[in-house]
Amino acid sequence: MLRFSGSCFVLVLVAVASAQSPGMVKKADRVKTIAATLAAHGLPNLDGKWLYAGPFPFQGNDAFDKELPPDKEVKFEATYPGRDGDTIRWKPYPNFETGKVVDLKPLFPAKHGNNSAAFLALEFSSDQAYAWPLSFGSDDTLTVYFNGKRLVHDNTNRAAAADQAIVEAAVKVGKNLLVVKIGQYGADWKAYVAPELPRVLPETVRKQIDREFPQESNAKSNKDASPKEAKYYAVETFSPPENVILEVGGLGFRPDGKLLACTRRGEVWLIDNATSLNPQSATYTKYASGLHEALGLHVVDDFTTLVAQRPELTKLTAKSANGPAESFTTVSDAWGVSGDYHEYCFGPAVDRSGSAFLTLNVGFGGGHQAKAAWRGWCVKVTPDGMMEPFAYGLRSPNGINFSPAGELFYADNQGEWVASNKLCHLKRGKFYGHQAGLKWLKESPFAGKVPETAASGMRYDGVNPAKPNAAKVFPAVEPPAIWFPFGRMGQSASEPRWDTTAGKFGPFAGQCFVGDQTRSMVMRVALEEVNGVMQGACFPFRSGLQCGVNRIVFGPDGAMYVGQTARGWGSVGGKPHGLQRLRFTGETPPEMHTMTITPAGFAVTFTVPIDPKTITAKAINLKSFTYIYHSAYGCPETDTTAEIVEAVKLSDDLKTLAFAVPNRAKGRLYELQLTDVATSQGEPLVHTDAYYTLNEFPK
Repeated sequence: MLRFSGSCFVLVLVAVASAQSPGMVKKADRVKTIAATLAAHGLPNLDGKWLYAGPFPFQGNDAFDKELPPDKEVKFEATYPGRDGDTIRWKPYPNFETGKVVDLKPLFPAKHGNNSAAFLALEFSSDQAYAWPLSFGSDDTLTVYFNGKRLVHDNTNRAAAADQAIVEAAVKVGKNLLVVKIGQYGADWKAYVAPELPRVLPETVRKQIDREFPQESNAKSNKDASPKEAKYYAVETFSPPENVILEVGGLGFRPDGKLLACTRRGEVWLIDNATSLNPQSATYTKYASGLHEALGLHVVDDFTTLVAQRPELTKLTAKSANGPAESFTTVSDAWGVSGDYHEYCFGPAVDRSGSAFLTLNVGFGGGHQAKAAWRGWCVKVTPDGMMEPFAYGLRSPNGINFSPAGELFYADNQGEWVASNKLCHLKRGKFYGHQAGLKWLKESPFAGKVPETAASGMRYDGVNPAKPNAAKVFPAVEPPAIWFPFGRMGQSASEPRWDTTAGKFGPFAGQCFVGDQTRSMVMRVALEEVNGVMQGACFPFRSGLQCGVNRIVFGPDGAMYVGQTARGWGSVGGKPHGLQRLRFTGETPPEMHTMTITPAGFAVTFTVPIDPKTITAKAINLKSFTYIYHSAYGCPETDTTAEIVEAVKLSDDLKTLAFAVPNRAKGRLYELQLTDVATSQGEPLVHTDAYYTLNEFPK
């Protein structure tokens, strides 16, 4: 874990008491306005005396994951061995500018312009604790630490632009340390850092800034595939009136074809004509208001809807199909609320008997993260309103749903005890890793029947690095069905939703789609059950959306409706909220359809026939890695290994590629790249990457 010590340049901003808030301090652009406004409100703004250290060697296949000294600990008085025998010291960065793509090459000798890494650092003080969205860009790789926690670890080769990564930093009272590492493969070497609007600023000020300076995201890393994707899945945007603020927390179609959307502002909107070919013909009626941060809904019928509020599950009832809701009935409020802003409530997912399942977020910041009862748990609410604790060890479970087969899944977000974003198969009485919720185990039906603690520091593949030949010991947690590699497959996983359109949405019927809030994208998942355990592969699907993808639902027209929000959480795309629709254009995309495990290796099935001339062992790039189960925020990809590929064979119909992989291991993630593979028509694949989570071998 990164630590820092020693004294150095400290930025201290002292709030000046006044009878009236200073409001917005307008400058020439958004970034300068945010910085000036933060300073006027006595908040840090990333201005100050930045330091840099480098160039460090950054070459070879293991360069990205190899820890350099400042990755482990920052001591501003330290010296480090650099390239060609040079000695590296921390030095002041002359005229560093936030909100601008800065060139790092002038800092270093010309001979070190390639295959090098540099660190940037800013130490500052704050007189209050809060969550602060920060924006980053890089040319090439990007790693970000805040107060010792790694927030970004993105192995990429790209031009730097704003908002390629937007993350929330947990500012604490006193000294804080931001460290940015940029790895350079070749050509340009640049970085971008900028503050965004924290919720601690008055909402009126944040609204004014967003209104006068709308966020415009370049987000190149998230839009590279958009032109290819658009040929097969078109994006159509709804334009509601200005008074309809669709910070979408939940979506659901009624049997009559009308769409309901609940919002983080506590409103529910009834959207008519949502399935019209022209999304601008949709009309919006306020169906309900006065709810507390509604982050999910379930349509019972044309007159009845269940809504998940922060403190309760509520039944809304209307006498007319056109609304508004006239009855608000508490179904259950048997879990606690402490006032911690991070205590979200997600759901409900409703089973065939009518029981509702909700996931309860843990808190964030100071104190115990499960301050209120059942935080960090999935709870079940029966049709008669009785609440039962169901499963535990959840962190930020922003999305819960049933598969068509009736199996319950939730998506969790990287953080403490959560190495990377993941999709988990929820089962009664099982522990999913985050230890804050263990506080309430003694009051659950599982008390005395399950372990009350779980050892940390275990690798998910069971290997002890200190004793690699010893018997494997796996973490005492339920493994995820799917790991989403952080950065490459999103950064804030949201709702899983299965394609039940029977082909109206293209060739992926029956597969699962998962939104990502930070990267404003939708990912695709192909699951399989092996020895009673869920596992499978995830694939990129559709990027370049206007805002963070929080909720998705399939309409009766076979299109995917995407509800979006950015406030407080941050996202690429440029819009603060909205509703878009993904429509299948009718042309089959050349894609990997599934990746499945075989007794000898893996098999990949494609949507279209493949040119056998492009199938060679060299065309199949396979590596694997694992994670560590620990309390630190996230985890780097650990023990990355290049895998041997043997016995490559393409099926007679040219649509299934099988290959053997010796020495596979449970608890590892297998990353497949098929960069040079083409279809029988000579087309490249839309996406060349797949990531398979291996939990079990077929018997």
